Amino acid sequence: MGDLELTWGESVRWDDRRSRLYLVDCAAQTLHFLEGGEPPVHTVPMPSMPAGVALAEGGELVVCLDDGLHVVDPDTGATELLARYPDGMRGRANDATADGAGGLITGTLNVVAAPGSAWRWSAAAGWQQLDDDIGNLNGPVHLDLDGTSTLVLGDTTAGKVYAYDFDADTGMAGPRRVLADHAALGGAPDGAAAEDGAAVWSCVLRCGQLARLTASGIDRLVDLPLANPSDVAFGGPDLDRLYVTAIAVDLGDGPPTREASWLQVDDSLGRGRPEHRVVLG
Repeated sequence: MGDLELTWGESVRWDDRRSRLYLVDCAAQTLHFLEGGEPPVHTVPMPSMPAGVALAEGGELVVCLDDGLHVVDPDTGATELLARYPDGMRGRANDATADGAGGLITGTLNVVAAPGSAWRWSAAAGWQQLDDDIGNLNGPVHLDLDGTSTLVLGDTTAGKVYAYDFDADTGMAGPRRVLADHAALGGAPDGAAAEDGAAVWSCVLRCGQLARLTASGIDRLVDLPLANPSDVAFGGPDLDRLYVTAIAVDLGDGPPTREASWLQVDDSLGRGRPEHRVVLG
C-alpha cells in the first residue's frame, strides 16, 4: 500500500475514534500509522523492537518493547515506561490486546522453543498470570464466543489456538481448551482479530492462510498470496475492511514473495467490532 514496505509486519490495529490504522515493523523497530487507512504513511521510530500494540482509552498506545509495557504518544513519538515485565514471564512480551474491562493481555516472546506464559496487566491489579504453559503468545482476542466471555490465545510454538472462559473484571481465566489445531494444517497461529458475530480470524503462519474460528473450531480457510501472514485487523468507517500484515523473511520455506512486504486489504470477509482499550489509571 503506497510506499509502505514491511520486513516483519505485526500488530495492526484500527483506531475507530481517530479513523487511523496502526502497525509495526519489528525488524525496523518502527511504528507506522495511516490516516483513514490510506497513504501517506507516517513512521515513528521506537527505542527497541515493538511487538504488541493495544489502544489506550486516552488515545495513546500501549506497546510491548524490550523492557516492558510503554505508553506511546504516536503524534510526538514520546514513550514512557508503564510496567516492567514480571519475572515469571521468562523474557519479554510479544503480541498484545486490550480486554473488555480495560486490561491488557500479552505473553512471552520466544523465537525458538522455550518456556513461556500468558499474562494480564491492569492498572488496578498489576500483573496476573493466565496460563503458565504458553511457548510463544500470539493472537490474543477477548470476545463473546457462543454467548460466553472468552479469551482466545494462540501458541505459535505448540501450533494451537486455545480458548478460556474469562472474567475480565477479575482477570480470572478458566481451564483452557483447544479451539483450533493449526499444526494439523501444516502451520502455526500468529495474529488474530475478532469478527462482529462470535468469530475470530486467525493467521496460519507458514500456510499462507487465514482461518475463521467459531466456538466449534475452524469453519473457513482463505488463501493468501504470501506464506507467512502475521496479523489481521478489521478497519475502515464500517469496520468491513480486513488488513493483513506478513513476514517478508525466509523462515525456512523459501524466499518470500514481493506481496509479503505489502499491507494486504480484503473487503469480502465480514465486519469487525471496535477494539477494546486499555485503561491506564
